[in-house]
Amino acid sequence: MKSPDLRHLTLSFILLLLSASVLALPDDRNQPITVDSENLNSNGKNLFIYSGNVVITQGSLQVHADKVEIHGNNAGKFNKVIAIGKPARFQQKVLGSVNPLSGSAQRMEFMANTNTLQLTGEAYVDRDGNTLTADHIDYDLATEQMKAQSKSGERVEMIWKPEQKASQQPDSDSSSGSEQKAKP
Repeated sequence: MKSPDLRHLTLSFILLLLSASVLALPDDRNQPITVDSENLNSNGKNLFIYSGNVVITQGSLQVHADKVEIHGNNAGKFNKVIAIGKPARFQQKVLGSVNPLSGSAQRMEFMANTNTLQLTGEAYVDRDGNTLTADHIDYDLATEQMKAQSKSGERVEMIWKPEQKASQQPDSDSSSGSEQKAKP
């Protein structure tokens, strides 16, 4: 097994998982990648299967899954990465967000040839309290387009929190005699 190839595959999956619309912390990409699992099975060139409490970290990025499969082609390039769990989860600190971006699904699949991420089975994404919940979420990393679907009889739910402007502070001392000006 070639260690650098495996590290490259894992790094590519992690970076592409969230890279398009979300700006990860700049230093994350320069941090070492750590993959911890109870087991690793590989054919040595185009299939790597981690199983048993898989934890992948790089900087602020964390991926937790029961199983992670990295599939490659005969040329040594990866073409698909699958994370499976009950649920599989990810989170990463991002620029411009108070809380880490987080998400979960029973299955997360990244397809390199189409640059897409699919979250399937109780799919959920949260960025600062703005959430998307569906049975299946497709995300095109190049165009930043999303498509969400739910099972028959269920619904897709998206919750957008109103943005708080810095000038909109709650009136903490309304009993004082000071006059407050209305803000547009």
